[in-house]
Amino acid sequence: MSSRFTLFALLMFLSLSACKGQKPDGTPTVGGDSDKHGCIGSAGYQWSELRGECIRLFEVGIRLDPKAKDLNQTTSAFIVFKTMDEDAKVELFLPGEKAVLLPKVGQGNAGTWKNKKYVLKQWKGMYSLENSSKKLLYQGAASK
Repeated sequence: MSSRFTLFALLMFLSLSACKGQKPDGTPTVGGDSDKHGCIGSAGYQWSELRGECIRLFEVGIRLDPKAKDLNQTTSAFIVFKTMDEDAKVELFLPGEKAVLLPKVGQGNAGTWKNKKYVLKQWKGMYSLENSSKKLLYQGAASK
């Protein structure tokens, strides 16, 4: 009886290890996917270069809703700070694009972060993202 149990346990181990991250039909299991940083995309996680960890944008980011009519989308952008006290850089997550870091160029309560392509401005808790031509793309408020 113990040899049957050992054989059964061995077969279960081999079948589970061979199908790691997949169902028997070959489709990925939820939570079975992870990127090179170990972030599980199907659970909503993605890598933040600024924070150096896997994050969920909807939990730690500030949502910016589309404002430009020609964006033709309803997907929001997100901005992430290392911490709310460390705002020397902001990480910008745009739909369909790789995240970019924008360095801060302003001081005080109002802030400006920019690179050659984007300008993020903050005034009294409202964030506005413009392109280099000063066209408003996204806007949103920091939650309190």
